[in-house]
Amino acid sequence: MTSQSWILRLIFIWASASLVLANERSFYIVQNTTLQLSRGLPVGNSPGSKPGATVVVERVRIHGLPRFRNLRKFAHSVKVKLLPANSNVRLPNIEICFHRNASLAMGMCSQGQWEKVVKGSWVRSMSPFDHKLLDIRTLGSTLENFELSVEEEFFAYRIVLLILGITLLSSASFLSQSLAFYYSSAMAIGIILVILIILYQGMKLLPTGRRSSLAIVLYSSALGLGTFLLRYIPGLVRSILTELGIDEDMYNPAYGKMGACKGVKYKGSDNEAVFA
Repeated sequence: MTSQSWILRLIFIWASASLVLANERSFYIVQNTTLQLSRGLPVGNSPGSKPGATVVVERVRIHGLPRFRNLRKFAHSVKVKLLPANSNVRLPNIEICFHRNASLAMGMCSQGQWEKVVKGSWVRSMSPFDHKLLDIRTLGSTLENFELSVEEEFFAYRIVLLILGITLLSSASFLSQSLAFYYSSAMAIGIILVILIILYQGMKLLPTGRRSSLAIVLYSSALGLGTFLLRYIPGLVRSILTELGIDEDMYNPAYGKMGACKGVKYKGSDNEAVFA
């Protein structure tokens, strides 16, 4: 009897999983592809809905690209868009839950995870290698008036940051022995933090309507101050190191060796060194 009960339980779990997967729709991240939503399935007691109300829910499983086969896509991002298929039709109010938790039943996201769609359009960014679930629910009768699409975006700054990171990593042994790098980086971080604090406090003190003009003034002032400090910091660092008793020969050994070699003269056939 025990073995038979376990077999029945396994069959029930397999049938439930098959039913859930059959109700899910798959969407693969490929450029210029769209997916028309279906009518959806009625679900009761969905979190955040009215007690006893039945909502129409559809789940779309978004499959990302294989990471190792698409390494050239590391600088890309994907925009997932839910747009009305026909703008002439009156659109029902819908809510969306964008998550990764495959253990949740369809339409059973917590109340704080549901996002209300404004003006019938919804856009979110995700990694092209990620896998996510998209639950859409409505109090209306159908979701057929919406379609799902993706759009790839290329960000050049990610390549710049990658090259900068590789450069810093390759020169780590040299930078770890440079006192000028330590002092200049510490001062730069301190200046940036002070500027951010000033911007934050200024944005809090002014009314909402004037924040845009204040931001322009503060950002332009910060840019001018940063340009001035960029020319002033090297001399300041050099003077600080000199006051600490660190000459240029100590934090730039190559310069000291070149200077020492300039003061040596060779005389006679025996190559006797004479210091000037």
